[in-house]
Amino acid sequence: MYKRLFILFLWLGASILATYYAPAIFRPIFYVIMLGAYFRSKDEALWLTLFFIVSDGFWGYFNAYEVVVSLIPGLPPIEVGHLYILLTVIKASKAGNPGRFFHDKIVAVMAVYLGFLIVQGYVLGLSPQINIQFRMVKFIFPIMLFYSVPRLFRTGEQYRDLFMYMFPFAFFALFAQVFTIVTHMSPSQYLGIYRDFWFTVDVSKGKTYRGFYSSGIVLMTFFGALYYLAHRGKNFNFLYLVAIAGADLMSVFLSATRGWLIGLSLGLVLFLLFIFKPSGKRLATMAGATIVLILGLLAIPVVGMQFTNAFKRMTTLEALASGDVTAHGTLERLNKRSPRVMGKWIETPLTGWGFSDEFFKYADFHVANQNILLHSGILGAILMGMFFVYFHFVLFWRSTHLPRGHPLKEAIMVFVIFFPGWFFIHSTSGQHFGYYQEPGHAMTTSLYFSFGALLYNFSFNPPSGQEPESGRQPA
Repeated sequence: MYKRLFILFLWLGASILATYYAPAIFRPIFYVIMLGAYFRSKDEALWLTLFFIVSDGFWGYFNAYEVVVSLIPGLPPIEVGHLYILLTVIKASKAGNPGRFFHDKIVAVMAVYLGFLIVQGYVLGLSPQINIQFRMVKFIFPIMLFYSVPRLFRTGEQYRDLFMYMFPFAFFALFAQVFTIVTHMSPSQYLGIYRDFWFTVDVSKGKTYRGFYSSGIVLMTFFGALYYLAHRGKNFNFLYLVAIAGADLMSVFLSATRGWLIGLSLGLVLFLLFIFKPSGKRLATMAGATIVLILGLLAIPVVGMQFTNAFKRMTTLEALASGDVTAHGTLERLNKRSPRVMGKWIETPLTGWGFSDEFFKYADFHVANQNILLHSGILGAILMGMFFVYFHFVLFWRSTHLPRGHPLKEAIMVFVIFFPGWFFIHSTSGQHFGYYQEPGHAMTTSLYFSFGALLYNFSFNPPSGQEPESGRQPA
């Protein structure tokens, strides 16, 4: 385990050095070597974690459009995450059919609708310029992970390894939050990368810190911690999982991001109410670890000030509930962003604007559900909603029909209680779902839905205390 983690950190460190500290001429050479190493490797979990971090950001490194390769003169550079996805598709095509999954048919319908949105974009008007055409391809291509991930991740052990690699980065994300609050510099700035970040403020002067590092890692590790706490197995230490969930919640709270805090808290509350019934000893352990974490952070005076600022920002939701759509001037989604998007959507409400110039002009990921309507219309939004409801209802139904003591009975239910909070984050803090995605979001969603479908298949095998090596849905 430690050797494999060391290899991951070695590649991560090399990626940082090549991207930011080595001469620019060496960057594409390193990326080609890294992609080639992945293509020859069988450790899918390690490499997906690495490319997820590169796509998600780390300590102020790997920001948007920084880890790129220019392949075609005259065209925008390609993110390394896109090239990784291309290689996963090639590897998956050689891996063979993974078997049937319960949601295959509705996914096929959504794929057909995606094709319709592409055609509609051309009908309504899409610039013929090659860079615009290339941009559309880059928007759509990450969806191919829904093809490759189920073919490359076929066992419970692979997903366990994936979370084994990801879990330590929950603590790195929290460290970055505390470091930036204390020094008003990101770790990357401190280490010599002089880039301006809008969130690096001096909290001691009364300003509220709003930074948030590695949001995708925070989301996935929080889900993974809940899943393995519910799973009847010995994959991870109980206190370690509690610490991961606590670190994720603390990262979110210190960011003063209301939607994220409510979303993760909702998942935790539902988890404690309906799934996890800890013994008195474990409950005391959880409470003690939480108190130690909070007191340790409050011992740093400037962090204590950020606690106060974050709490005050959360209380602005009272104004929203009372009718102030700006939440004391801290929220512009409802009175500025949403009307602009919805005003354009209403011109073609049934099917939206597809991948047209008008969509790209008016798109706004800050108002996610309105943006889905703008892009895919009422039909696209209903189809996506049907997929979400169907997927989680089937998992709920399967969990309720598993016998007591089955290792997956409570574990499968984690998907059902986690998703409402995730959808709340999507609805309030930035788009996560859609008929197009960025590489980082595509990795998150493809892993989540592929893992859930695989566990459904596994649940038809006799309980053994661990996920079987493979599982297929009965005919």
